[in-house]
Amino acid sequence: MKTIMKTLFVAVSSLSLMFSVNAGELSVSGTAKATYSIVNGTQNEPGVGITNELNFTASGEMDNGYAWNYSMELDPDSTDGSALNDDTQIGLTMNNLGKIKYCVSECSNNKKYAWDQSAYTTITDTGLSSSITYPADELSYNTIQYHTPELPFGTTGHIAWGNAKKDASSGNQTGAAATNSITSYSLVTKPVDGLTISGYAYEVNDYDDGLENEEQLEDGGAWAVTYSMGNVTAGYGKSYKSPESTTSIGTGTVVEYYENTGLSIGMAINDELSVSYSAEDSSANQRTSTNTIYDISVDSIQLAYSLGGATLSVARADTDNVGYANGVDQTETIIAMTFAF
Repeated sequence: MKTIMKTLFVAVSSLSLMFSVNAGELSVSGTAKATYSIVNGTQNEPGVGITNELNFTASGEMDNGYAWNYSMELDPDSTDGSALNDDTQIGLTMNNLGKIKYCVSECSNNKKYAWDQSAYTTITDTGLSSSITYPADELSYNTIQYHTPELPFGTTGHIAWGNAKKDASSGNQTGAAATNSITSYSLVTKPVDGLTISGYAYEVNDYDDGLENEEQLEDGGAWAVTYSMGNVTAGYGKSYKSPESTTSIGTGTVVEYYENTGLSIGMAINDELSVSYSAEDSSANQRTSTNTIYDISVDSIQLAYSLGGATLSVARADTDNVGYANGVDQTETIIAMTFAF
């Protein structure tokens, strides 16, 4: 599969270079967000913060009718706050033949949050982590992807292969050390008005390092169903991950797979105000019937109010058994003002 994917993408890309490219257009967009976070159940003080992201995009057309686009994001480095070029992609749209993408730390097709209708942000993507284990995706690799054109019933799909991630690949530097690679697939279909069905699966390909001590190789996926009726949208979904393991299957303390279940409903009260309720449970299933790891449970109520050029949001999340540890509970309340430009 890897050889076929590589050959296909190189052949199509080489063909595309035979056509002249017209000069494209460059634009800059981004967000700036100020937050105030209050956390109960930990020793942390209330936090005041500012986050920002700049996205440089360029696009153009080729003489053969194909279109190209380029995107580069600058995010603050988590250690010293300096600007980090870690999210980059190039796309080639081939009309009715679909699209090819080259992505560095970008282009995730994971459907782990496809069910979530939260008004402010996805249920566990807040200032304080619940430590839920989710299936991996293309963000952790440098990938080559093929995306189909729109098929009957609004159906689209993708297939991707990726090697070890190294953010500096955006600067044409030497790639990361050889290690495992990933192959991923996704499918989204809209068979009737208001209904969307999403699916995603991946497998981690074992790097041929001469070792054969893996008892289990990593794989996983996610699926979700959402339905919209008027100003209300509801969603339900599951995600899974079976981690790589070199420990004998007979060892009961090893997690065989993680299973996450989510339910969400969102409502647009009017053009300015949206509210939502979302809940997610995560279980770590061990290899024996005696499971000693506790389930994580998250409930979140969110509100978002549009002020024209800015959005005021309030979110409250209650989490039980953070990190699958019994009795480690926390409550987080976030007030955010987001500006888009």
